[in-house]
Parts: sequence; C-alpha cells; structure tokens
Amino acid sequence: MIESEIVNTVIGEMHNCFLNDTDYFSSTRDVFTARLQSFILRSKKYLEAAVIGEVGNNTFDHNFIFGEQYPRGVYCNLSYKDKYIIIADYGRGVKGSLSLVIPSITTDMEAVKIAFTRQISGRSPEQRGNGLKFVSETIQQNNWCLFFQSGNGTCSIDKKGLLFTESSTFLQGCLAIINFNGGN
Repeated sequence: MIESEIVNTVIGEMHNCFLNDTDYFSSTRDVFTARLQSFILRSKKYLEAAVIGEVGNNTFDHNFIFGEQYPRGVYCNLSYKDKYIIIADYGRGVKGSLSLVIPSITTDMEAVKIAFTRQISGRSPEQRGNGLKFVSETIQQNNWCLFFQSGNGTCSIDKKGLLFTESSTFLQGCLAIINFNGGN
C-alpha cells in the first residue's frame, strides 16, 4: 500500500492546487499525451504508461466541469520524490461522472467502488468502462501499488487486492498515487 504519510502530504499539496509544481499541469489532452510519450521514450515502460494514460485521460474523457478556483486539466508528476507517479484533477469526480448513468449513486465511496469493479462508463450510451478495472488488475498482477481518491471515497490497490474506505478529507476531482516498485 501507499504509505499514509505520502497520501497525506499529496492531499495537502492538492488542497493548495500544487502551487509549487504548476509546470506539471497539462491543460489539454495533447500536452498530456506528449508528456506521456516522452516518458515512454525515456523509460521504455509501456505497461506503466498504459496505467498512467488510463487514469490521466479520464480527466479529459469525463470532466467537463471545473470550478473557477481550480486549475483545468490534469496534474501529472511522473517522478514525485523519485518514487511515485501523481495524477490529479479538479473536475467533477467519479460520483459526478457516474451519476449521469447511475442516478442512484449516493456516495463517493459507492461511485469509486463501482468504477474499479464494474464495466461502466460515465459516457452513456457508450459500452465501454473497463479502464479502471484494467488499472486495478494490472496493479495487482505486477505487485505495484495505487491509492485513488475522489470526493471522500478511496481505493487502495496492491497485490493483495482492493481496499475501499471513506476518508474524512474531501477532495474535489480525483487523485491517484502510483508506485511501480511494489511498495519499495
């Protein structure tokens, strides 16, 4: 699992809109894609890039509403503390997106659980929605770690499986912290 100290530090930075790291924001998909391609060329980590791309592209696929006080686009730091990948946005979040196709969703935790365990897309009537299931399965199969939060719903994933919890801290949008070194 991602250490709670790292999670709390990143959440604090996210609450401050990553003020010290504004260079990591991609306001459009083409900028994000170019940065991801550069990561692939440098690292040759294709599967890792697929996971990063799936999470980061969700910002552009599902978030059409951003509060005026927040940066638009996706924050993507591919070398946070030389160990983690941080992907964050200030969009409508998983609940806001999935509520368009499942109006009965009442909590962020319910929405996050559905996103990681069911084939569902916030882009109705499209029959897609395997992206976060792919992320989950890939993280588990490769002994990697992921922490994900949207609103106050969280999901932690490692080789042991998925753990869903409710956070006392609310986040606007989505946050993913990934460690491709098996928690080391």
